[in-house]
Amino acid sequence: MVAVGNPLRRDDGAAHRVLELLGELPGVASRAVLQLSPEMAADIAGARITVFIDADAQPGEPRLEPVETPRAPAAWPHSLAPAELVAIAERLYGFRGAAWLCRVPGADFAIGDGLDPQTEGNARVAAALIRTLVARHS
Repeated sequence: MVAVGNPLRRDDGAAHRVLELLGELPGVASRAVLQLSPEMAADIAGARITVFIDADAQPGEPRLEPVETPRAPAAWPHSLAPAELVAIAERLYGFRGAAWLCRVPGADFAIGDGLDPQTEGNARVAAALIRTLVARHS
């Protein structure tokens, strides 16, 4: 599981909060980062399932969606989208697992810490969605 975001930008840290709420899940490695980088492809290569968790500026409910890899490889910058990272893991390391993106809607992305109350609720819903997904793939 990879939580992406900056906890010093309030709701952008929602993914980090989801990891806190999930705690230690048996057989699940988790990592909190500011952004995805190409070097992480090796870390996810051997996983049966990878879940990327990220804050979303779009309103709505927390949701899980499959990560669809691009057909053509993109240039590999220092920061990537989940689909680009999965594509690198597939091409370089033979990753064949399932990849999911959990979007956690947020409202306040200003400088500061702590989540908006609605975003805290969204983080709790997202954690429950991820627990169910992980249980299905165990």
